[in-house]
Amino acid sequence: MNFDFSALNFETIDSNINAYPDMYINLNGVTFTRKVLEDLGYPAYVLCLLDTKAKVFALRMCKSNEPKGFKFSKPRNEQKGVVTISSKNLLEPLRAATGEDWVPGKRYRVRGFWVADAKTMCFDLNEGVQEDFRPTPTNSDTK
Repeated sequence: MNFDFSALNFETIDSNINAYPDMYINLNGVTFTRKVLEDLGYPAYVLCLLDTKAKVFALRMCKSNEPKGFKFSKPRNEQKGVVTISSKNLLEPLRAATGEDWVPGKRYRVRGFWVADAKTMCFDLNEGVQEDFRPTPTNSDTK
C-alpha cells in the first residue's frame, strides 16, 4: 500500500475537552463538562442564576467576595476533569423548575449556550434530553 501521508491536512482534535458545553442533572447533583469550564474561563467562583418561569439556568463568573458566589473551578492547569455540584441548594431548585416535565430519578443533559455580552453560560431546561445512565457491569457480567 503506497500512501502519501504528507498530502493529508490533519487538524489536531483536543480530546481533553468536550465538544459541547453540557450540563447533566441527576439525583446526586449537577455536572458541567470541561467545555463549560473552558468557555467560562475556569472561574474560581460563579453565581448560579435561575429564571423559574422561563426555565433557564445560568452560570456567571464572579469574584470570591460576591454575595451568593459559589466555589466552582480550579485554575485551568489544575482542573483535571468536570465539575460536579452535589449541593441540594442547587439541585432542588433546578428539579423544581423542571417540574413534571422531567421524570424523577432520570439523568438529563442540557446543552449550554454562551451569551457573550452578559459573559454568562445559559442552559434552557426546556431543552433537556433524558439520557440513560451508562450501564455498570454486574457481578455476573464480570465472570
